Amino acid sequence: MVRHNRLFWKIFFWFWLSMVSVMVSLTFALSVLVDPADILPERRALFRELETVGRVLERLPGDRFEALDTLTSWHASRGFRNTLYVFDGAGRPLGVREPPGSLRDFFRETRDATEYRMAVRDGQVLLGPYRLEREGAEYLAYLVKSKPTHMLHKLWRLISHEPSVFLVLLAVSGALCFILTAYLVAPIRELRAAVRRINEGQLDTAVSAAVVSRRDEIGQLGQDFNRMAGRLNRLVSAQQRLLRDVSHELRSPLTRMSIALGLARRKGAGGAEGEHERIEQEISRLDGLIGQILQWSRLNDGGAGAGAGTLELSGLLAQLVDDADFEARAAGKRVRLTQSETCRIDAAEPVLASALENIVRNGIRHAPAAGEVEVRQRVAGSRAVIEVRDCGPGVPEEHLASIFEPFFRIPEPSVSAPAPNGSGLGLAIAKRAVEMCGGTVRAENAAPGLRVVVMLPLSAKASAP
Repeated sequence: MVRHNRLFWKIFFWFWLSMVSVMVSLTFALSVLVDPADILPERRALFRELETVGRVLERLPGDRFEALDTLTSWHASRGFRNTLYVFDGAGRPLGVREPPGSLRDFFRETRDATEYRMAVRDGQVLLGPYRLEREGAEYLAYLVKSKPTHMLHKLWRLISHEPSVFLVLLAVSGALCFILTAYLVAPIRELRAAVRRINEGQLDTAVSAAVVSRRDEIGQLGQDFNRMAGRLNRLVSAQQRLLRDVSHELRSPLTRMSIALGLARRKGAGGAEGEHERIEQEISRLDGLIGQILQWSRLNDGGAGAGAGTLELSGLLAQLVDDADFEARAAGKRVRLTQSETCRIDAAEPVLASALENIVRNGIRHAPAAGEVEVRQRVAGSRAVIEVRDCGPGVPEEHLASIFEPFFRIPEPSVSAPAPNGSGLGLAIAKRAVEMCGGTVRAENAAPGLRVVVMLPLSAKASAP
């Protein structure tokens, strides 16, 4: 158990050791730094001790009082060591024991005091004066106590006489550390289990709401994990769907090629020109489809965005529209650039050119016979806006967002459905390429036709002239 939960026990023991260390350090600091003179209960207790010693002195026989040197261990049951000093009215100490310099200073300060005083000097607690009279003479008694011994003794007395209190403190601190450690380690264990499930192929795995709802770094980690798992699941699902769609798209031209090849064999070498042209057409279509699949793969891998720089958008768009118009004339259609404003953007030119070319070609494909495709480019705030509109049948509203998915086909044919003569990857490639350039793309019906709107951020390196 310990081997599989080493992190738990490491955190637990470190917390517990830290708590015990803090308790011990605090006790030691109090014993060294806290002045008993600042604590009212301590003052009262020490003054009572002084009065007790004074009353003992008053009851001593005269000869013993005259021979007084020190009075020690007067309260041995408490474990303190007290040193008593008595001064006569002239300030001379009784006995042969010389009082410390701190006590002499304290005596001079308090000899005229009418109430008890307390001071902590040189690590000792000084108490006094206690005034008493013997045979008509006045004497002043002072009590000297060792401060560190006094404070530490209380801790030792608590441990030795009340061990249950010390054990309760250890038990409570241990329980608190255990609960805190479990609170920290439990979500980590859940994340580990979730990672294992993903490794086993359960890509729909997510950590529980109890982890995600935490307002700390572990909760943020849970949220990031769920986002990662969701994106991984979508990517794998999209890859599987792409493989199915690619298989379907490749099978159709291959089937037509097989049929054309069979017809050519029946007709012989002299009368199969039409079938040969059909085979060449399908080969060209396969080549274009494979090229778009490779381009889609490079965009998803992020490798197509290399070499990004600042480029002039209006010039790029004018060249693209000129090439597209030349291509559209072969089908009796036109492409016109109706508005253009000079601006600069940050993008990889091949990626952006491919995106815009796919959008314009999609417009040409769905424009009616002898129709035209309008291209407009303007600046709106901090963004460049490009609009491509055809005059075709448009797209049902519920499918506007779906046309940017790979190999999407409108489910049921209608007057609004575009003819399925494309590869199904053009708009998907355009959307991914625009997103790599930091922009967005959307589609909307223009009545008549479909309008595709691309928005790109202007370059921060250069302003429009």
